Order: sequence, then structure tokens, then C-alpha cells
Amino acid sequence: MSTHKAAEFAEQYTRAERVRLALLILPAGAAFLLAARFWFFPWLTAFAATAGCREIGGVPGVTLLFYGSFVGLPLLVALVFGAVLGRPAYQTLRSGQYPAAGTRVFRSIRIRRGMAARLIGAAHLLLALAPLVLAAWGWSQAGAMVAAAQLKPIKCSIPAPK
Repeated sequence: MSTHKAAEFAEQYTRAERVRLALLILPAGAAFLLAARFWFFPWLTAFAATAGCREIGGVPGVTLLFYGSFVGLPLLVALVFGAVLGRPAYQTLRSGQYPAAGTRVFRSIRIRRGMAARLIGAAHLLLALAPLVLAAWGWSQAGAMVAAAQLKPIKCSIPAPK
């Protein structure tokens, strides 16, 4: 006689639900990537080339560039990770079950309970919070870079585009 319980699996989305979600998410992701590729990155390249000659809202362009890269980007990643992983991680930690009760999944996932589930929940929460540590480190790095950049004189012979 075996004392092992049969493995339990989380409820899955139906095939129709998976297709519907893919048809909603994939075009939005593609539009985001196209906008980044054809609008944002060319704009950022042009801004970075003339950042020393620009000022936006009274803030020097170099300051915006460094703080945006080293603080703003990690904060944006933390926001996205928190939105995607935060609630499921909290529910997993609270219930002691991964995936949390009532959560539907895309593929077959065995339900884990107890310490294993709490470790998964804690790992997801740490993954969501890790970019905040990077942003805190980036704050000091950006400050040092801005201070070093202000020591170098810049010749702005051509006015920066508005």
C-alpha cells in the first residue's frame, strides 16, 4: 500500500481562452516593440548625442539621461514586475499553496504546498523587488556621473533641437 498522494495540478485555461489571451497580448506587445524600435530608441539616440546642450524643464539633459537610465529604468522594471508578479506572490505566501487556490495557468503545473510554495512566493516577490535595489545603487552612480560630467566643458555650437 502506497502512502503517496496523487499529484494535484492547477486548473488550466481552456484552449479557447489561451487563444483569446494570446490574441490580446501579442498585438499589444508587438505594438510596444515597434514603437520602441522606430520611435523611442531613435529619439533617445538623438537626445543622448546632444544631452549636454539640452535642458528640459530647467533640468540639464545629462542629468535626465543618467538618472533616467540608472534610476528610472530600474523603477519601471520594478513596476512591471510588481504588477505581474506581486499579487500572485502575495497570494502564494498567504495561502501556502503555489499556484494559489483559484488561479488558472497556461500549462500543467503541479500544486505545491507548505515551505516549497512559500519559497516560490518569496522568490517571485524578491524578483519584483530586486530592481528597487538596482535603482538605489543607480541613484548614487548617476549622481557621481553627473558631477563628473559637469566638470567637463561642452561646446554647443549648434543649438539643440526643441
